[in-house]
Amino acid sequence: MFRLPASTPRNRLALSLALTVSIPLLIGGQTGSVGILQPRYSQQAIALGVEGKLQIELGVKEGFKVAKRPAPKLQINPTNQFDVVVGGFNESIPSKDADYFGGFKALELRIAPAKTTQAGKYSLEAKLTYFYCSERDKYCSRSVEALTIPVEVAKK
Repeated sequence: MFRLPASTPRNRLALSLALTVSIPLLIGGQTGSVGILQPRYSQQAIALGVEGKLQIELGVKEGFKVAKRPAPKLQINPTNQFDVVVGGFNESIPSKDADYFGGFKALELRIAPAKTTQAGKYSLEAKLTYFYCSERDKYCSRSVEALTIPVEVAKK
């Protein structure tokens, strides 16, 4: 076991900071706004009382690749304003490496406003989880990113 002399407060502070920063990374993998998958949202309004579709274009940051297994996952936080069904992650072009996506087709969300939802601008809070690898630095990690998905509801 590694021990620091108790008489040096600077060493205790350094160890405390190192543990505070590294423990979340060890427990849950990479978290936060890594931005390897870069979403762009369609701006189509959804009509009141009718199920609509929202598309999310996913670009992969240059120099990185996203693993097919485990598959990326988008989890929408429950809301009283909408019922949401998330489509699957599909490849747009084949990759040279069968274990990674070459590109993504637009991810489709089917959104049905609740009867009590009024016309206006809303947002869906979501969590996007995926595994990626850096081609240049030769490392792989997990990313969990918070997304805010804009939704506009229009009168019929």
